[in-house]
Amino acid sequence: MRSPVDVVRLILGLGLMAGGLGAANLFDSALLGLSEDGVSAIDGLPDWLQDIPAAGLAGAVIVAIAATLVWSLVTTRFRRFIVLAIGLPSAALLSIGMGELIYDLVDEPVRLAFDTEVPTFRYRGGDGRLRPGDPLLAGAVAMLLISASFLPHRVMRRLTGLVGAYAVFSVVSAGVPALGLVADVGAGLVVASAVLLAFGRHDLAPDDAEIRRALGVVGVQLQGLERWGSGTRWMGTTADGQAVVVKVLGRDDRSADLLLRAVRWARARQPGDRRPHVSLQRAVEHEALVSLQAAAHGIRTPTIVGVGQVGIDGGVLAYEMIDGDVARSGDEIDDGMLRAVWAMVDELHSKQIAHGDLRLDNVVFDSDGQPWLIEFAGATLGAGDEALGTDIAELLASTAAVVGAERAVAAARAEVSTENLERALPWMQPLALSRATRDGVGGEEGLAVITSQLVEQCDLDEEELVRLTRVSAKSLFIIATIGLSAWFLIPQLADIDNIWEQARDASRPWATVAVGFSAVTYVAATAALLGAIPMRLRFWPALGAQVASSFANRVTPAKVGGIATNIRYFQRQGVPAAVSVTAVGLNAIVGVVVHVLLTLSFLLLASGNQTDHGLSLPSVTMLVAILVSVLALIGVSLAVRKTRDLLRTHALPQLKSGRDAIQEISHSASRVVLLFGGSAVITLAYLGAMVASLKAFDSTASLAVVGLLFLTGSAVANAAPTPGGLGAAEAALIAALSTVEDAEIVIPAVFLFRLVTFWLPILPGWLALTYLRQTDNL
Repeated sequence: MRSPVDVVRLILGLGLMAGGLGAANLFDSALLGLSEDGVSAIDGLPDWLQDIPAAGLAGAVIVAIAATLVWSLVTTRFRRFIVLAIGLPSAALLSIGMGELIYDLVDEPVRLAFDTEVPTFRYRGGDGRLRPGDPLLAGAVAMLLISASFLPHRVMRRLTGLVGAYAVFSVVSAGVPALGLVADVGAGLVVASAVLLAFGRHDLAPDDAEIRRALGVVGVQLQGLERWGSGTRWMGTTADGQAVVVKVLGRDDRSADLLLRAVRWARARQPGDRRPHVSLQRAVEHEALVSLQAAAHGIRTPTIVGVGQVGIDGGVLAYEMIDGDVARSGDEIDDGMLRAVWAMVDELHSKQIAHGDLRLDNVVFDSDGQPWLIEFAGATLGAGDEALGTDIAELLASTAAVVGAERAVAAARAEVSTENLERALPWMQPLALSRATRDGVGGEEGLAVITSQLVEQCDLDEEELVRLTRVSAKSLFIIATIGLSAWFLIPQLADIDNIWEQARDASRPWATVAVGFSAVTYVAATAALLGAIPMRLRFWPALGAQVASSFANRVTPAKVGGIATNIRYFQRQGVPAAVSVTAVGLNAIVGVVVHVLLTLSFLLLASGNQTDHGLSLPSVTMLVAILVSVLALIGVSLAVRKTRDLLRTHALPQLKSGRDAIQEISHSASRVVLLFGGSAVITLAYLGAMVASLKAFDSTASLAVVGLLFLTGSAVANAAPTPGGLGAAEAALIAALSTVEDAEIVIPAVFLFRLVTFWLPILPGWLALTYLRQTDNL
């Protein structure tokens, strides 16, 4: 069989390999110091005492591996032998590869520590030095995991101790940093898990004989027992002829549960899971406890017959079988049966018990049409509104998938109070429900129909859905942007002391000029925004709003805070909300147009520059190829329906609104000058601050070339979703300007530019924001 245990181990192994690489790269010097301390500690011991334990342990590990292989052949377990024969060398080879990678990552002083003649079973590279990887350790870990499904527990404990002792003594005796120790363990985990997933492992689930013995210990004697479906349930008969359902949980079930919990945690902010039980026995006891508690309050649930422990860390639960079946279609369940289900659920919730998996599949109807609740594994005692609301949402969606939304909501409304039904509204979304339910109801569209029926029949107000998505596409984009920026910037900042020394030598007059240009951007931004407003507003308060919006942009991504601040300021000045939004949007559109026009202008200027740092225009063939590629990309994008929908619903309305606004302000020449002139001055002032920052460090690059590269780099940085383009701006500008100027000049110049345009305005921005709020202008 293929077990979820191996999936969990595979993920853990990949994490260990990645962590081992990261630790070796970041803490190589610290690990070198630890190894030197270890060598000093054992130097006083006799040579034989330093070498024999490691050699003896290595020999014992090799003997254990060989014995396992021979035993598999002697007992004619040829499949087991093949799996071991594939896993052991594969883990060793992966360890060698990881060792080479780690060796390349560390600095030369650390590599010198591996230039030793100490006898060891480790691999040596072409330069004669040891490598951090230990193929024997990785192979031994793989052997342990592959053998765990068929070797006795006492043997496994001893082998694990042997391999652990070898790992410690081999590092100490070799006198080299333990750079590859974690990665070797991860390599063994990865290979063993991959091999077992490919070839399968011995089934660790309890068989019928073990289940009979486990229940016999608690006084339940089974005459017959057979598996019921492909899940965890068995169907049996006791000595007195009573039919029982036996639920068996083994190690694989626990691993599957942990894996599912991890996936839910990664996808959803509030998955509704409590901490997993410390053992399967505790999980079975919890299910029995909640079932008994529900029965004590009059809820129809099968009588518990016995609870016991079975197999390796497993648990077993037996309860009476109900003479009935679940409802699979609307013809099998009438409105009276539905109302009976809701009446029972309402009674259960009145005792603050949440079922946790309240699907129609967990409701059995007996021969009289009465519902019985089963499967209390995920139930909660003393449940809060979140768990109770999710229960109601689950049952509404599950019943709607069978009988339709109108009937499902009508039955719930007949038995459950409006207040309790209202709890379900924030949870009527796919991530809050089980996969079977959301597939059965038709996803978001089906849930929207149920929500509308619930709002209509119960006369409720629509509520905002609880945000469950933990990682959205936007979040991933932000993380990727920050990661790429850090990957680029960290090497640039490796010589931070030298950068600081250069910054101290910067020309103060040019730095002052950069500060002046930074201040001009706020005046120009105020002029541009006032030009976009069809009403006359005072200049100085509007300037304060621009300074305040710069602070808001520092703490929100994609300039969202600045946009909101400007819109709110205009509204407080009596500008209608629609006009405020249009004005801010128009200002943004004009800013983009002006930026593109200035970029093209500087491209023409730079192409004609004949200095050492000049640029030449691409050939006509190249320009045609670029144009064709852009047009092809646009055509492919327009061929995709989702792209067309986005353009129709978002881009086109904004463009039309901007066109109408431009037509309106075109009747006032002064407003046109303010809008377009202000936008141009903003961009040119930022360029001036960048040029002044470069001049502060004696840059000789031409203005035209710097202008082109700055405008291109800032366009890339503006697309980053980080607040103020933090990280992305620095990386883009350094990468662009380094093509025409030395890095020793560009790096401190870029940081000076960001200091005067990003960091210094933070305090004035906060003061302006506070003042505007206190004076009721925001």
